[in-house]
Amino acid sequence: MSDENALVPVDLTQLPSTQIGTDKDFDEIAKSSDFLPRLQLYTKGKAVNRRLVQPGSYGIPVSDDEVTDLGDEIDIIPLARRPKAIDLKDTENIVAVYDVNDDEFKRIQAASAEKDSGCMYGPSFLVFERSTGQFYEFFCGTKSARTEAKRIFPYLPLTQAQIDANPTLADQEPRGPRPMTLRSKLVEKGTYSWHVPVAARCSTPFTELPTSEELTKQIVRFLDVKREGAAVVQDESTASDDPDGRVR
Repeated sequence: MSDENALVPVDLTQLPSTQIGTDKDFDEIAKSSDFLPRLQLYTKGKAVNRRLVQPGSYGIPVSDDEVTDLGDEIDIIPLARRPKAIDLKDTENIVAVYDVNDDEFKRIQAASAEKDSGCMYGPSFLVFERSTGQFYEFFCGTKSARTEAKRIFPYLPLTQAQIDANPTLADQEPRGPRPMTLRSKLVEKGTYSWHVPVAARCSTPFTELPTSEELTKQIVRFLDVKREGAAVVQDESTASDDPDGRVR
């Protein structure tokens, strides 16, 4: 008998069902907010220093004291993309912009080249991750991540509307999203070192997927962002130790 069972010295293993609904139902209603969780690559910083996650691992920040460590290689399905610029300087009033033509987006983009600016920009992806079976945002906001983001683009769905809008895609056929693998790689330049994402093909089929209705719901929600002006968000914190990212 385990120590935990010894605390209740009566066999209660034959109890009837103790819940109404599925475990997934309870996970959903127990979420602390409706914000889309973030998937991010950790290299240095508070979470690594506190051993909440290993350097070079992908993780899901749950709270200031908890990170779900997914390891240095994960399988995802990228479903949608949007541009994003974010100003983290004032942590009480984090500003996110999703329109590349907006003056605030351009300001953040320019400021991102400055050290300690708290500004980042780049492609933001909606992804479905295999091991957790959940949807996440994967933001490629540093120079290194933006470069690798281009290698994620071919795995995204391609619609007829996109083909019609881009003459260079005239020879393409509509297709669904393709599974891919994200790995991490340590880059060393002089006295600096940091991890960067690496996009690769995935050879293992996804056997468990959300319904097409759920996929559509998540994609529409992800793309339904304020397209004009800046939005103040309260549930987001992203930092980079990539010296090319300039956020320190």
